[in-house]
Amino acid sequence: MRRFALPYAATGQFSRMVLDLLEDAPPIQPFRQHGFHASGMQEALQARSFPAAHRLALTEALRRQYGDLPRTEAVQANLDRLARPGTFTVTTGHQLCLFGGPAFVLFKVLNAVRLARDLSSEAHPVVPVFWMASEDHDRAEVDHVVLRGGTVRWSTTATGPVGRMTLAGIGPVLRQVEALLGPQAEDLRTLLREAYVDGRSLADATRRLMNALFGHLGLVVLDGDDPALKALFAPVMREELLNGMIARTAAYAEQQFPEGYSAQAHVRPINLFHLAPGSRARIAPDGDHVQVLDGGPRWTMDEALEALEERPEDFSPNVLMRPLYQETVLPNVAVVGGGGELAYWMQLRWAFQAVQLPMPVTTLRTSAVFIEEGQAAQLAALGLAVDDLFAERHGVERRLAERDAPFATRLDAERAALQALFRGLAERNAAAGPSFVRSAASAEQRALHGLERMEQRLLRTAKHRNEVVLRRYQAIREAVFPGGVLQERREGFLSLLADHGLSMIDRLLNELDPLEKHFSVFVLPPRSPQEA
Repeated sequence: MRRFALPYAATGQFSRMVLDLLEDAPPIQPFRQHGFHASGMQEALQARSFPAAHRLALTEALRRQYGDLPRTEAVQANLDRLARPGTFTVTTGHQLCLFGGPAFVLFKVLNAVRLARDLSSEAHPVVPVFWMASEDHDRAEVDHVVLRGGTVRWSTTATGPVGRMTLAGIGPVLRQVEALLGPQAEDLRTLLREAYVDGRSLADATRRLMNALFGHLGLVVLDGDDPALKALFAPVMREELLNGMIARTAAYAEQQFPEGYSAQAHVRPINLFHLAPGSRARIAPDGDHVQVLDGGPRWTMDEALEALEERPEDFSPNVLMRPLYQETVLPNVAVVGGGGELAYWMQLRWAFQAVQLPMPVTTLRTSAVFIEEGQAAQLAALGLAVDDLFAERHGVERRLAERDAPFATRLDAERAALQALFRGLAERNAAAGPSFVRSAASAEQRALHGLERMEQRLLRTAKHRNEVVLRRYQAIREAVFPGGVLQERREGFLSLLADHGLSMIDRLLNELDPLEKHFSVFVLPPRSPQEA
């Protein structure tokens, strides 16, 4: 497996805020506590502390959540380490996408494992954690997976937090996935059958899959939908109910954003939800009351605070509150996320300050795409480099068409000659009156438009003559941007593991170092019988 490393800026896929974060450029520095670099990681490690009561609640919650789930020696060792003072974490997380989700979920997990491994010391062990976003309620974002370019969907009418949904009717969906993965992936199919059992919750299935795939790396899987962990977060939720803390601090952050930065997440007056069976409903102010939308209760503020004190597990942080929740219940040194995720962390700098929580290093996950060896050979045969896959498509197509055309498609010399001709006419006839100047200008525009139309016809003819070459380029580009979307955001990572074996996890772990800060293009060799 070969790897090409590109600067993130060269891909054209990342915002200015993300590029500034990568460089720890001056504009980003007010919005983070520690820089995204090796020294920033060490600063965060040395500065981090974690209350003993929170550590006890965390380890007890993990003990309950793992239950009788088989665990590797590496996972058990990390669970034991988390119970001891001085142990910290690197966390990543994602929605509970069916069958693991797209390729970038794999990258996030491996980056968290790699960072934890590299930061660990005898004095301060660092444990990788996968946070299951089990309280999200957007079913349409988690009920499917794309494999081999086709979408496999689980049809369910379940509502409420996705982690609590039961996998009713998952059997036919699982068989469809198994067929797509192919007979060579029997070990992977076995893992899926053991995890995705009819009647089991989506959170339980996801925990089992992540544990089966990454347990040998010591990954600890945590579900925030836990009463004891919510109790730790209750004081921050109380502050949000009483004072709209997120809205105030995020508004201040956004006012400080330099040109080119933008808010990622929408801020609401109250950034909390209320949970009930089959429901996760937003809480909104209603005069001197608060209202749980979608037919929920209407409380006075005192009643809302009493409900929170009695049952904190019924309250759920939204996307902007979730980082504060994670940092309350985990001793994080760093968090690993995509560009969109890290952008909303930048909205929260003063929220962390308001509730006196340390802010971890916000770490951009690795981005990567995969092409086959044959596609790489075709690309080279076309005279193109890997970075041409990320260049503007029409420009590359024009370059390919013009390169082999037996005629020129650009009429630059003729255009310059026309402009000189009409400039001379205008100067010569200026004394005859302004109408002659306008007439010359109008004639010039008609002539130039005629040249432009001729150029377009010449380019179309050149493209037609080089249709085979263009189709080859377009096919390779479509593999990198299927449906116009970056490959890592669409294709499920199970396809990669099915074709190249579960050992691909360890190979990628060694290849993907988030602190290297480069976009990766991997050239995959043909699948060998051993990988099958």
